[in-house]
Amino acid sequence: MNSPRSSADRFAEFAGRYCGLRLEPFQELIVREALGDRRELLCLLPRGNGKTTLFAALGLWELLSTREPAVYCAAASREQARLLFETARKMVRAHPDLDRRITSRHAELRANGGILRVLASDAPKVHGLTPTLALVDELHAHRDAELYLALRTAMLKRPGARMVTISTAGHDPTSPLGLLRARALALPDVDRDGALTRAYGSSLAMLEWSAGDDWDGQDLDRVADANPASWITADGLAEQRDAVQDSAFRRYHANIWTTSEFYWLPPGAWEKCASAYDIEAGERVWVGVDVGGERSASAVVWCTEDLRVGCTVFHGERAVLEVADEVRRLAAEFSIAEVIYDPWRFQQAALELAERGIPTIEFPQSNARMGPASERLHGAVVEGRLKHPDDPRLNHHVRQAIARDTPRGWRLDKQRSRDNIDAAVALAMAVERAEDRQAPAELLGWL
Repeated sequence: MNSPRSSADRFAEFAGRYCGLRLEPFQELIVREALGDRRELLCLLPRGNGKTTLFAALGLWELLSTREPAVYCAAASREQARLLFETARKMVRAHPDLDRRITSRHAELRANGGILRVLASDAPKVHGLTPTLALVDELHAHRDAELYLALRTAMLKRPGARMVTISTAGHDPTSPLGLLRARALALPDVDRDGALTRAYGSSLAMLEWSAGDDWDGQDLDRVADANPASWITADGLAEQRDAVQDSAFRRYHANIWTTSEFYWLPPGAWEKCASAYDIEAGERVWVGVDVGGERSASAVVWCTEDLRVGCTVFHGERAVLEVADEVRRLAAEFSIAEVIYDPWRFQQAALELAERGIPTIEFPQSNARMGPASERLHGAVVEGRLKHPDDPRLNHHVRQAIARDTPRGWRLDKQRSRDNIDAAVALAMAVERAEDRQAPAELLGWL
């Protein structure tokens, strides 16, 4: 007589037939634990190993296989929450049987008298939840422990409720993710086999893929082992090794915990870009403006098309007026392509500059804007394409900046509120716009 199939086997069949997801061995391991007897599972995986797709399929499985399900997917931000929800909804719409059984609404899916809903850690506080399955995505990037704790404490309300947390390594051992990992490593059964660490207790299990704290920074085979997805290749990892700073690679691709958020440039990279040069009168320049508060610095940084840089830094209450005067001076000397500014405290001055015919463009300091700008500046420095005048004030601001993790990747930020990084931020804005120009239209022929 054949033994009944496990929930993991039935899920694998469901995922392949209805979600277009053929499980790889590491995903099968995650699913066996997620659908097992323990209340909670922590999975630590490097970035890019298909966490969102697996979560979407798990959420749909719970929605269809449980009576009156309550599936909550906790993401780090509204954008990530929406991405996870849209992944699940696309799976529903792509298969007629799912589309017939599941009702899709703007922010939730409904079936079997229950719901699948995504929640963001930057949303207002959520109370009164009674989950049957809580899926926590990228806990390292959640702004605080509020959403995780709301879901974890609500699990007592319903027998059999489970929680699965899948995240990349963090940097703070006292964070919710750091404390959860420490609790897992203190379980009675902990074993490491190659890149995979398994920890088991009565109600908690952990699966962690990592190159290990003793990684020498060179052996990419160990990093490849820590990325169990077949689509993560050695060539791709080698490309990332050259493209991002060492600390970011260790954390996001080798899945190694760091003790703090990290300096954003490799040692010596900024110093190598110091050079003697001139910016001639009339040259085209992009001008970044970042006006700080009363106790912070304010900066005007300009760069040419080939990324030769100039900089002026101001302090004090009159800084916003001095910054506007500096922009007008630059307009008299150079051809300003754009003044790129943080609208906080500079909105009115920017309007007055625009009335004088100086092109201006807002650059809000959101993660969506500053993330790509930070990446672009990093590339320009590391690749040696940028030249700076070795100005002590600019150097100081660049050295005080750190790479802060966000739900949309890393961005330049300050480690302490008293730090001054305004010139680094202004430089990132200027370089982003100087390099992000659309190619001119090319005449290919006459009709």
